[in-house]
Amino acid sequence: MRYAIISDIHANLEALRSVCKDIKAQRPDKVICLGDIVGYYADPNNCVKICKNSGYISIRGNHDDAAVGICDINDFNPIAQTALLWTARRLKEEYKGWLRELPENLVVDEQFLAVHGAPWDPYFYIFSTDGALQAFSYMRSHYPSLTLCFFGHTHQRALYTSEEDAVKITEEGKRYTLSDRGLFLINPGSVGQSRDGKPGASYIIYNSEEKEIEFRHLAYNIELTQRKVAAAKLPPMLAERLSLGC
Repeated sequence: MRYAIISDIHANLEALRSVCKDIKAQRPDKVICLGDIVGYYADPNNCVKICKNSGYISIRGNHDDAAVGICDINDFNPIAQTALLWTARRLKEEYKGWLRELPENLVVDEQFLAVHGAPWDPYFYIFSTDGALQAFSYMRSHYPSLTLCFFGHTHQRALYTSEEDAVKITEEGKRYTLSDRGLFLINPGSVGQSRDGKPGASYIIYNSEEKEIEFRHLAYNIELTQRKVAAAKLPPMLAERLSLGC
């Protein structure tokens, strides 16, 4: 089985369209979305529509929760709050309803765990080996039959392995074959707002038979997304950071 793993779209339609085009060319069996379909950028309805109508297997992220009233918007920084209030006013009720019904985590085909933040908390950021070790411990206790977890939330590509208690920062186009020993915690990076230091959209292709991970990084029309930020009167910093990848 071949899976496309995407995360953190954040209502960036240009980035999502670029990724969708590449996914179509890769012809995976299923597409898994790790949440944060909305928030930050100017096309929440179109991005939810694509994920919903394309049959992507999706879970909720913290921005999805805030946009539909599941979590408190006061937990976000002022720029994120401004964007979330803008999103909540414009997001269609049918799409709010769809987002509310999504699970906060999911075991996919008994192959792997899909979470937004961490296996025990969808809002927890895993930025370091310490967080990864905590995740491995949780997986051993709560998901003893699984050796692989995909997570998002940080917008940074990463591959952690329990064998070395270390993190490997990945490069686009790089393939990794997972060993039969240990546990793996893997972040595909962000579709809509890269924080890897390189502008563009990131996602993963995972071949479960070969146990192979491929990190893919794509260009998209950043300038158009930035113009939409200005037209919507969203915080200018949201546009600026797309050119920096941070």
